[in-house]
Amino acid sequence: MKVTILGSGTAVPSLQRNSSGVLIQEKKINTLVDFGYGNLKQLLNLGITYHDIDRIFFTHNHPDHMCDLIPFLFGSRYQLDARKKDLEIVAGPGFQDFFDKLMAAFKHWLKPTEYKLNILEIDEGVYEFESLKVQVGKVKHIAMSRGYRFTNDRGKSVALSGDTDYCKGMIELGRGADLMVLECAWPDEEKSEGHLGPTLAGKLAAEADCKKICLTHFYPPCDLGNIRKKVQDIYTGELVLARDLMQFEL
Repeated sequence: MKVTILGSGTAVPSLQRNSSGVLIQEKKINTLVDFGYGNLKQLLNLGITYHDIDRIFFTHNHPDHMCDLIPFLFGSRYQLDARKKDLEIVAGPGFQDFFDKLMAAFKHWLKPTEYKLNILEIDEGVYEFESLKVQVGKVKHIAMSRGYRFTNDRGKSVALSGDTDYCKGMIELGRGADLMVLECAWPDEEKSEGHLGPTLAGKLAAEADCKKICLTHFYPPCDLGNIRKKVQDIYTGELVLARDLMQFEL
């Protein structure tokens, strides 16, 4: 399983960090988890086009986690090279209603011309998608928010939080995982509800007892050196601070 950080940033535009998105590749299946702005171009940097994505999971529907879905669907209609592979979008309760309103706002411009698009709303539980087992859990951000844990047939696993505050749901998703991609949006002194600072991120990772954490979703006030120190005071496993296009082989 290969995991690539497409965007390690936030809603604030940055030349160094695109908005949230992760690519998971397993047995020639390309899965996205979130699709924030800048991610579509990052995929092109990896040689991946709108033809190649098999499934998109959304942790929630805030713009910095899903805005590149719009040009993705629009581009997939290109009459000289239209997408033909069917597409599935997976998200928590309420996403279908949101998606219907999005499609209505853009009228026919996002509707598939040569492929089928399926929306699958899922809640807490364990699901099978080809060779990946996906565990879904509630995280603490908005009502729709769900975190995911992907496990391949060799038992290798990656857990992804999307946006979350400290919560039991994310601890359970990350328990013993080979990699946990965990948001750390703010310094402790600037922490806002629904997000993690380094102290709570370290506490969550320590309680999950995951093997490695990759912290991501950094707002500009974040001092990465300070984040590293505060997390390592609590969490003794391997710590990585995300950069765009960083990759992990599991």
